[in-house]
Amino acid sequence: MSFGFILANLLAASDRAVGVLFFDETGEAVDLSCTDASPYEMRLLGAYLGIYLRQAEQFSNQNNLGEPRLIHLERADLQVQAASLPDGYFLALVQRRPAQAGPAREALLAAARQLTASLFEPPA
Repeated sequence: MSFGFILANLLAASDRAVGVLFFDETGEAVDLSCTDASPYEMRLLGAYLGIYLRQAEQFSNQNNLGEPRLIHLERADLQVQAASLPDGYFLALVQRRPAQAGPAREALLAAARQLTASLFEPPA
């Protein structure tokens, strides 16, 4: 299954979704899918999100808190959930608020499992 298909399905399945971003540890977008946001806005968000996630991982490591697996951020008009993937990659879902965080989190984690299986695990 291609990661573009996984991203498009996550976007379509998520209430009030603005965009979905698959990016590396530097915040560089590998691929994205968006509705209300432009690709430029999603890439910019990914760059800042990459910085934030690296800082969160450093904080967690320095304080022996384990590795963050899911981060949820909110601001007045948007909410962002980011799931960590193998090899320093991340998958993020951006939604307009108010949106239901629980179903979005489940859809994000399901998509993260699909990406992990198709990109990071050896074929059986």
